[in-house]
Amino acid sequence: MFKKWDNISKVALIYFFSSLYFYLPVITIYYQQKGLSFLQMGSLWGITTLAIFLSEIPTGILADKLGRKTSIIFAMLFQLVGEVLFLFAGNYLHFIFISVIAGIGFAFQSGCIQALVYDFLKDEKREKDMKKIWGVITALGQAGFIFGALVSSFVIKSTKIPQITTAIIMTIISVCFALAISLLLKEPKEKYKHSERSPFVLLKTSIKLISSNVSLRNIILFGLFTTPFLAFLNSFQPPYFNLSHVPLYWLGISRAVAGIIALFCLKYAYKLEEIFKVNGILIATIIPAILYFLMSIIFHPIFATMLFVLNYSTMRLQEPLLADYYNIHIKSEVRATTLSAINMFSSMYFAIMGLVIGKIADISIPMTFFFMGVIIFGGSILFRIKESSINSIPTK
Repeated sequence: MFKKWDNISKVALIYFFSSLYFYLPVITIYYQQKGLSFLQMGSLWGITTLAIFLSEIPTGILADKLGRKTSIIFAMLFQLVGEVLFLFAGNYLHFIFISVIAGIGFAFQSGCIQALVYDFLKDEKREKDMKKIWGVITALGQAGFIFGALVSSFVIKSTKIPQITTAIIMTIISVCFALAISLLLKEPKEKYKHSERSPFVLLKTSIKLISSNVSLRNIILFGLFTTPFLAFLNSFQPPYFNLSHVPLYWLGISRAVAGIIALFCLKYAYKLEEIFKVNGILIATIIPAILYFLMSIIFHPIFATMLFVLNYSTMRLQEPLLADYYNIHIKSEVRATTLSAINMFSSMYFAIMGLVIGKIADISIPMTFFFMGVIIFGGSILFRIKESSINSIPTK
């Protein structure tokens, strides 16, 4: 599936090294040690997504104008700066600034990586492999999370600051590797076809495409309101495990196990569509909702761990499917701009939900899980994707 040291291989390695977050399993504990409440933690996600919202269109236009490679390099640079600042953060205001940096970095990355991969596949007349290729790439990113989570169980044996600091430094080093690999990427041939177009023309074309394409718009709404809240699940893992009397060292181990299962979910997600057709994506989105409902009422150490593992892993099923559904409706010359516009809408949604979910979490973690389950289940049914929306001819 991968050719020796081509763009696809490099992107996969970038995903792996940029996902090696050795401190992620205890980030909630780290925030609490810095005096943050769940509302403030949720607001950080809101601030990050607000920064993404404000940056999505400009960064998407830059990706279409200056090239995907340049945008990916900027994404890795912002991620590196954010991790270094995270090492020295001491209060809520510091974390707000870091969230802005992270949001801009995510915005640079969000549309351009998919665009680079899809256009590279088009150069080789392999765009029909997008679901499989993207599933494997994201699986490599998941492998990074697995390794990082597993190592964290050995590096962080207590909640003491020095041990967490070591994990942060290790993360900084891994991001440096991702940045180095991004410098070796090559632009797809497609980039020269639109280098003279005005940024405003690119933006106008993208907005017109979304507003006029009913199928694309329905897919966007479905993807938006069935977001499985993976970031929030990560944040609520420590308090949920605490309520369920799960030992501290299981934070990293359980996340590693979940990540291993998620690897297979990402790699073989396309088989859901092969077996169940359009109902495959519906199944992929309803599963997290059901698991959130169960997590709101079950607090046994063993069952709580199992529910977290299952939810964390199976919620990744929808990602490769949605990536393909979006791209078959988007033209190459505005692919990054349009994907960034889609992510901009997601950022607005996350900014709002971060505050709502954070406020609920300060009251009750079980209530929070139930609320997220209701939102996802309702979105799956209300905005269900029809077969006509995905049977379009791929754009050229």
